[in-house]
Amino acid sequence: MNRAIFRAMMKQNGKKIAKLSTGIILYEGLLTWVYPVISENPAITKIAEDIPSAVKTVFGVSEEARVDTFEAFISGQFFARIWAMLMVLYNVESANELLAQMVDDGSLAFLLSTPVSRDEFLSTQALVLLSGNAVLVLSTLLGLYGGTSRFEISINRWRYFLFGILGFTFYSLIGAYSLFFSAWFAQRDMALTFAAGLTLAFYALDVAGGLSDKLSWVRQLSLFQCYQPQEVLEGTSSPAKKIIGLTVGTIILLRLGIYAFNKKDLAI
Repeated sequence: MNRAIFRAMMKQNGKKIAKLSTGIILYEGLLTWVYPVISENPAITKIAEDIPSAVKTVFGVSEEARVDTFEAFISGQFFARIWAMLMVLYNVESANELLAQMVDDGSLAFLLSTPVSRDEFLSTQALVLLSGNAVLVLSTLLGLYGGTSRFEISINRWRYFLFGILGFTFYSLIGAYSLFFSAWFAQRDMALTFAAGLTLAFYALDVAGGLSDKLSWVRQLSLFQCYQPQEVLEGTSSPAKKIIGLTVGTIILLRLGIYAFNKKDLAI
């Protein structure tokens, strides 16, 4: 890792991370504020129970999942789709900004003209990406802890912490393959297309598999099968094996990205 590059890149991405973190905390505050009112209204629970399973799938809630807990509420209203979208966008865009865009605008040529190896440069960029993920996940957890404490909502903080680790490893894997595509193509448009396209394909497989029993098998092909917020938060699913698998996958993809970057003939 190159400390000077790391500091410069973190400063460059700092505003984006701060804006996302602030938005996440404010939205969590809104959700924890309205939940006590919603939970006291039995009509709301009845409506949630009557929602068709296909609609639940689209919002990232399994057919068998409960609808009468805070975990069900925060998962359906935030973690399953909105937070997922924000984190995916951050990782895909940032991975491209940290490498492919620098090739396109010529700034990478200046950095590589200094005594910085490609290995050192890309390792630093990967650490910048992962650090951003860590800050966003930590902000999410702290915002939720603060909101639930303020409005006296009882939660199991350890389960939320485990979910935070799962979220970090899950989105880091998406960032890792986005960075791999960025290193492989070294062209912003191509890298962005492949990274976003692959993520969208995983999402589509997850939704399609939940809409029909005949297509349920396709969900096993989706990366989003590793990301099941409500099950983890309610303690019905242990994320340990998934966290290990996602971590190993991230390390392999980052190593492949460094290898591809070293072999790439850059026109700079």
